[in-house]
Amino acid sequence: MSMTATVTAATLNVRASGSSTASLLGRLARGAHVDVLAREGDWYRVASGALVGFVHGDYLRLASTPTADGFLCRDDALCAPTLPLAPAQPILPVGAGPVAEQAAKAWNRYGGVLAPLCSATGISRASAVGVLCVESSGQGMTDAGQLIIRFETHVFFDRWGKSHESEFRDHFTFDPAKRWTKQRYRASSTDAWNGLHGVGQAAEWAAFSIARALDEPAAMLSISMGAPQIMGFNHATIGYDSAREMFDRFTADERYHILGLFDFVKGGGPTSRMLEALKRGQYEQFATFYNGHGQEVAYGAKIRAAADAFASIAEH
Repeated sequence: MSMTATVTAATLNVRASGSSTASLLGRLARGAHVDVLAREGDWYRVASGALVGFVHGDYLRLASTPTADGFLCRDDALCAPTLPLAPAQPILPVGAGPVAEQAAKAWNRYGGVLAPLCSATGISRASAVGVLCVESSGQGMTDAGQLIIRFETHVFFDRWGKSHESEFRDHFTFDPAKRWTKQRYRASSTDAWNGLHGVGQAAEWAAFSIARALDEPAAMLSISMGAPQIMGFNHATIGYDSAREMFDRFTADERYHILGLFDFVKGGGPTSRMLEALKRGQYEQFATFYNGHGQEVAYGAKIRAAADAFASIAEH
């Protein structure tokens, strides 16, 4: 294996072997560049000068060279508490159709953050709204102000349940053939099973609370959060040192949902393939990078429709 990587955690432990309990050899700071020598599961053997050891892959960005604080969620101007979430001038798309109404709703809710974000990244406002409409739920908090989450029992099994299978089976289940389906939960082994997805946030939070009591770090990794529904295990990809830090930010302020979506697009460097595709208005190419092959035409068409609709109503 021959590649470079950049540290995304504030401080990254370098250990003697691929285990969180292995002896500590040293530490690396956010932004440090390392040579990747080998991979062992979730761990990478890296070299930084004379320091050679193992680091967890969640805190490395492979084959890229972002700056130490290149994430939007670390930008003081975008994170300033005085920056309003909503724009100064909302858009009223009277009679413009459902796509335009969705685009206007997204802008009217998040335009105060989207405008400076677009200036910082070079994305057009229409492209940003198009991505937001298609790649997010459109709402990150319930009407009561609670963070919208989705708890994935199969992810919690991978992160914790494999090592505690009896306890896991007391509380959670899923279809082993299609692991993302037939997910259920219960408070104790004597209770009836409850349905999970598609029945409301009360169920998602109940299941998450049970998992959190068993192992909070693993539970945090096992939920998708906010408007963009980014999984907790992707925290380092969008600039956070832990899923808990991501959770706390998303809970505190909805602007971090928007910054999280576009940090996922841009990464910690000055640009990315996804960002450049958005700048060129190549929405199908963007969708290939974001969603993978198979649905890029459909997703690209949806983003283009929302972007065009916003551009049309924003001119009036």
